[in-house]
Amino acid sequence: MTSDIRDAALSLGYINALPVTGHPFDVWLNRIKGTHLEGLSFIHDPTEVSGWPLEEITIWVAIAPAPPIADWPEGCGEIGAHYMALQQSRTRRTAWEDAAIAMRYEIKRDAFLPERAAAIRAGLGVHGLNGLMIAPDYGSFIDIAILLVRATPPEGTRGAEHDLSPGCDNCGVCIDACPSGAISKNGVNTQICLRHYMSKLDRMTEKDYPKMGQRILGCDTCQDVCPSNAELKRQQPSAEMIDCTKLETLLTTPTIGEILKIKHLNETYVKSQAVLAAANTGRKDLLSLIEALVGSEDEILSKMAKWAADCLHGS
Repeated sequence: MTSDIRDAALSLGYINALPVTGHPFDVWLNRIKGTHLEGLSFIHDPTEVSGWPLEEITIWVAIAPAPPIADWPEGCGEIGAHYMALQQSRTRRTAWEDAAIAMRYEIKRDAFLPERAAAIRAGLGVHGLNGLMIAPDYGSFIDIAILLVRATPPEGTRGAEHDLSPGCDNCGVCIDACPSGAISKNGVNTQICLRHYMSKLDRMTEKDYPKMGQRILGCDTCQDVCPSNAELKRQQPSAEMIDCTKLETLLTTPTIGEILKIKHLNETYVKSQAVLAAANTGRKDLLSLIEALVGSEDEILSKMAKWAADCLHGS
């Protein structure tokens, strides 16, 4: 195999792309046991995904910067950097797949393999205590894409023997900063991570509501405090993004799901997060909007709105 797939990745804005073998990701599989990731559609064995013999599988892994976001303006809900870059990530990955097909490679689209595990195997970074990969010069604010190709791995391609590469420096800063105490010296408990609760609002108890702060989607706390990200340049959200994340907009006519092109980000979800953000930032001026959501047909939204209203009345 030549470097044409790598060249295509670099031309699309990826900063590096390297090949790895198609050996099963057993280290990753053991790492997620007991977490909510265990039951997801990620597959640890590329031969199961592709149906190809192991010796005919090469996984190309590429990374691109996903810059951290500057502090959100007062009165707005926060969106994580990953979600801000999500549409660009999807477009770029699809273009990479199209380029490989145009070069007459046989690939598998939407191969739900563990991207971070593949990137660590490739030597593009190390595993952090927060469960993310940390790359030299770019920290953990990166976008990872994989391309499952039917081709003999190039000479020198890294395999499963590199999956147990050393992790981060274990400085412990992320442990102290995590709002929900999800990170320990043993790694991250994804079942109590705020990002997990955001996808499973019914599992969140009232004692966790204040921990949400003004977050609407995502939580970058462990990344914001990580020394590996200290020197990264932060990007300012666009005027359109700032305008659509104002809490009064999120509580009435939220359009953030359409702008980010995230189908599951429905109006009820956004309003549920927005009422918590309003209560956690003391927005008494939004009390009438919140009270209007008490008694909503959605039980979770109604419960959160009542909690937020009680908090604002009592503050």
